[in-house]
Amino acid sequence: MAQTTRALGPVDRVRDVSSSAAEAFTALRRAIDEAGPLEAKYRELINLGAFATARIEGAFKTHCGRALDAGATPEEVRQAALLPLAATSGIGPVADALRWAEEVIASRR
Repeated sequence: MAQTTRALGPVDRVRDVSSSAAEAFTALRRAIDEAGPLEAKYRELINLGAFATARIEGAFKTHCGRALDAGATPEEVRQAALLPLAATSGIGPVADALRWAEEVIASRR
């Protein structure tokens, strides 16, 4: 039986070099999640706008999946990708984010 290998994520790569740095990052993210009243769905949708603006495809797709898992609809994900347009981002990064969103949404059908 063939084994499948999972690609290393960013935290895994950091952990390979420094487990304490990876643990600190994870603890920081957990503290941020627990710092206020926003539900996971809304936190993830906000993250999508940030990752769209920064053009970070891998993180956008990861958090897109998390938003959907937390109950966001495909329409909410699309709007979150669109929101940075003319606020903090140009049309190129937003178009990329919309494409990434569609790829994640399509992978769940």
